[in-house]
Amino acid sequence: MVIKKLLALAILLVAVACPLGAKLNLPSKNLGKESYYYYKVEKNNQSLADIATKIGVTKEDIIKYNPTAKNGVVKNQLLFFPVNEFDKPSPQASRVNPSTITNTVTHVVKSGESVYGIAKAYGITESQLLTANPSISNGVKAGDELLIPQTPASINPEGIFYHTIEKGETLYGVAKKYNTTIEKLMELNPGISGTNFRAGEAIKVKPNTTKDIVITREIIQFEPYKVQKGDTYQSIAQAHGINVNQLKEVNPDISDRDLKNGKIIYIPKTVQDQQTVNTSLLSEQQLEESYSDRLDDVYDAVHSPNHDNSIDIAIMLPFQLEMSNRSRNADNYIEFYNGFYMGLSEIGDRINKPLNINVYDTKNSIATTDSILHLEALLSNDIIIAPSEDDQLRKIMRFGRDNNINVLNCFATHSDDYINNPRAMQVNIPSSYMNAEIKDMLDTKFKDYVLVFLFDIQEPAKDIYDEILNHAQATNHQNITLTVSADFTGKTISRYLEPGSNYLFIPSNGKESFFNSFATGLREAKDMRYDCELELLGHPEYTMYIKKYKEEFMALDTYIYSRFYLPDNDQVAAFNRSYTSMFGSEPTNSTPNMSVFGYDTSLFIANALINDVEPGSKESKFNGIQTNFNFERANNWAGFINRSVRIIHLTPKKELIITDLNDK
Repeated sequence: MVIKKLLALAILLVAVACPLGAKLNLPSKNLGKESYYYYKVEKNNQSLADIATKIGVTKEDIIKYNPTAKNGVVKNQLLFFPVNEFDKPSPQASRVNPSTITNTVTHVVKSGESVYGIAKAYGITESQLLTANPSISNGVKAGDELLIPQTPASINPEGIFYHTIEKGETLYGVAKKYNTTIEKLMELNPGISGTNFRAGEAIKVKPNTTKDIVITREIIQFEPYKVQKGDTYQSIAQAHGINVNQLKEVNPDISDRDLKNGKIIYIPKTVQDQQTVNTSLLSEQQLEESYSDRLDDVYDAVHSPNHDNSIDIAIMLPFQLEMSNRSRNADNYIEFYNGFYMGLSEIGDRINKPLNINVYDTKNSIATTDSILHLEALLSNDIIIAPSEDDQLRKIMRFGRDNNINVLNCFATHSDDYINNPRAMQVNIPSSYMNAEIKDMLDTKFKDYVLVFLFDIQEPAKDIYDEILNHAQATNHQNITLTVSADFTGKTISRYLEPGSNYLFIPSNGKESFFNSFATGLREAKDMRYDCELELLGHPEYTMYIKKYKEEFMALDTYIYSRFYLPDNDQVAAFNRSYTSMFGSEPTNSTPNMSVFGYDTSLFIANALINDVEPGSKESKFNGIQTNFNFERANNWAGFINRSVRIIHLTPKKELIITDLNDK
């Protein structure tokens, strides 16, 4: 390394301690390609305090660049100070006036988001969102850009604002713009990191939340050296671990011929210098230099409360073990736990760290739940499994948020805690997101099909039916609607079919009675019209009818979408045998099967924690027997939603094929 590089490193960060920022009334000289002020000591053992006062620096500055000075100085000794640092203006602490923050922020709609969810995420009402965006009165779609009204600073008690990341903007630039820290940005937005900071996405910010940090930099120190008899630049450089050019460049006035016994020359040394400085005094570049190589560690420190080398899982469910007449839900929870225990037992030899399972019976009591949440031991857990009961779930979710512990909601389908709670993990994909996945499938896999909507006049339509119908009409996807009545026959259907075309039939609900009302006619049409492709989209309820209508589903080339599905195969049979052997009874036949659900859940959590990845991260993706786990955050400050939707395809070739819409 040449001296130019060494000296360049010395000025990467502003030295903020003390009187830097004022030019020194001293002569200067170039040492290599950099300029240094220098002071010639006037007498032996001259006081550093006197020198500091005389030239306008601190004692610490003298020693920082001239470390031997702490042991005393001698007459004519030179003390050096880098011009670039002392000529810079003194850094000034910045402060953002919240009232100057823009009163709107842009939100780009993601697949699955709804007007309700977006409003809740930003803490505004649906009415406020609609007023700012009149065009979304009929709903939103992926890619829409919405204006989100900001809460005025005068009535914003938490001081939280929102910011849309601009093209080319960095994590450090946003921190500087709002006079905040990298830690605070990550705390408010667990969805962002050094490698995940994308233009167009919104984040939370809290202005004027700075902190003192220790920064490390390389500086050049100068040590005087008295030349000994026989010394050469070569031998001196070799003895001090530098090259000859470096040594000569910092001693430009002394030639090889002048290198005589007793002569004083100066040895440059590169050392690490640490300073405590408030982040408000650092520039964007300085923030990047201080954080760029340790962002992963900073993220872990902010979001990982359990730093020990163990796996700690808490299960808080109302087992109601002391009750003689337990509820059906309690029996489901017991089967879930049995399956959970069974899964951990199977992978015990793969667990490479201590495993602690802490099981609590909440007894379906808020008082009991509160007492459990006050246990200090609960704070050490990596994850908590919570029940579906609203009051208990809400309290446990709040506890997870306040203590940086992920809470897995396996049971409640309609919970929306994930929208604003970064610790919530929603296992059952919310309906709006599942509907979006199905619409995306229709736009891709079935883009060349005519969508035939089968309407039941006896029962209300499912929400997804209306969504798909509106989506098809809005996107000009070919579609027709047929009302199913008593005379719904193959001939009736055939009148609407064109030779060479493909048709996907979509019933308005998943009731067994409605399926029976059109199945015969649809099968007749399929047999009659060999010149067309006819297929059926089945709702999740159809999974409960597969055993009964398997032949019909296969004949109709049926695609069934569902959050979960338990196949009838050797793997499931082996599970049932193991369960019966371990617990003395067969697992209860339910949808979903709770014992298999517990089994899949335990393997998902254990695999993630064994591999030191956060449950919910992309790396934690896991496909179970009945349930797949493929989480992503709903927004940068939200919790996780499981995007998995299983497709069960029963084909005319007598095949049953299970895929996941997220495996693209």
